[in-house]
Amino acid sequence: MGKYTAVVLAGGIGSRLRPLTSLKPKPMIPVVNKPMIHYAIDLLRYNGINDIIVVVKYLGDKIRNYIEARDWNNINIQIPEVNSLDTADALRKVSDYIEGDNIIVSMADIITNINLKDNIEFFEEKNAFSTISMISTDKPQQFGVILLDNEQKIYLFLEKPGYKELVISSIMESHKGSIYLYTNLINTGLYIFKRKILDILNSVELMDFGNDVFPYLLERDVYDLYGYIEKYYWMDAGKPTTYKWTNWDIMRKWAWPILPAGEEIRNNIWIGKNCKIPNENILKKRLITIGNNVSIQEDVEIIEQVVIGDNTEIGSGSTFQNSILWDNIKIGKNCKFNDSIICNNVTIGDNVDIFNSIIGANTEIGDNYKLEPWKIIEPNSKLYL
Repeated sequence: MGKYTAVVLAGGIGSRLRPLTSLKPKPMIPVVNKPMIHYAIDLLRYNGINDIIVVVKYLGDKIRNYIEARDWNNINIQIPEVNSLDTADALRKVSDYIEGDNIIVSMADIITNINLKDNIEFFEEKNAFSTISMISTDKPQQFGVILLDNEQKIYLFLEKPGYKELVISSIMESHKGSIYLYTNLINTGLYIFKRKILDILNSVELMDFGNDVFPYLLERDVYDLYGYIEKYYWMDAGKPTTYKWTNWDIMRKWAWPILPAGEEIRNNIWIGKNCKIPNENILKKRLITIGNNVSIQEDVEIIEQVVIGDNTEIGSGSTFQNSILWDNIKIGKNCKFNDSIICNNVTIGDNVDIFNSIIGANTEIGDNYKLEPWKIIEPNSKLYL
C-alpha cells in the first residue's frame, strides 16, 4: 500500500466569488457555517490520511490561523505558502514537503462525500500511475472528452480540445469495440498519483493537471491512468449560484455524512448553541441552519433555504428566504431578504429590502433602504438615504 500524503490546493483567489473573497480566501468561505477548508481536511482524516499539506497563497495567513487554532487529533498538517502559477505548479513547488509513496491531490473549494478509501483501493488494485475521480452528469459539458475501456483505463483526456475529432477517430479506429467515448463525465479535481509524478513535474514545466499533466502522461503511453467513476456528491462551490446550491444540498442531506453543525430540531432544520428564538413557529418550512449565539426577535419569518451565522441579531418582523448570512450581522426591524448573501460584520437598519444581491463584509445599510435587485456591494460600503 505504501504511505499516502495528501496535498490540498488552497491558494486560489476566488475571483468568481467576489466580493465574498475580497477579504477572505476562498477556502475560508463558510458552507453551512463551516469553512470549505474544514470539509477538505475532514474528508482526508476520516479516510485514514494523517499526513496533509495545505498549500496556500492568497490571504494564506487566514487559512493558516484557522487550521492551527484547531485540534485535528494528531493529524500532521503542514501549511507552506508558495507562489505557484497553477495546480500542477503548486504540487511541484511543495515536492520537498512530501514524504508519501503516493500522493492525493484535492482542491479546497469542492464539497464531496466521495468514499476515498474505495478510491485508494481502486488505485492500488489497478496498479495505476494515477486515478482521476469523476462523476457523470446529465448536463454534458461544453468542452471535455474522455475515452475509457471496460476497465476504466483512460486513453484520452481532453478538457478543452481543439483537435478532438482527429484524435478521437484515430484512437477509436485502433481500439475498435474496446473503448468508449464519454462527454458527460466531470473531472472532480481529486487525483491520486504515484510519487514518480514529482520527478516528471520537476523535469517538465507542466502547469495545470487537466490541460497539461494528463494529456502529457497519456501521450507517452507508458503511464496507466484510470478514471474512478462512482456515485457520490460533489459540488464546485466556486460561483455564487453553486455556492448557494452547496448549502441547500447539505441541508437536504444529499452530501451525507456531511451535515450542518447544531441540533436537528426538526427534519432539515438545525440550531446551534445559546440561541434566543421566540418559538419554533418562526421556522416556517425546512432547509434552515442557525449558528451559535443567534438572537431573533418576535414575528420573524425564516421561510426556507436559509443559513444564519454565529453572533447574529435579527429584529422583529423581518423575513428571510433563499439567503445566506455569515457571522456577526445585526439586522433591524421589518427587513426582507430573498436570494441574497450577506458577509461578515454587516449592520442593516430597519425596513430594508435586499433581493438577489451580495453584500460585502463590514457594510452599513441605513433605514428604509430598498436595494435594487442583482446588486453587488463591495466591502466597507456605507449605504444611507
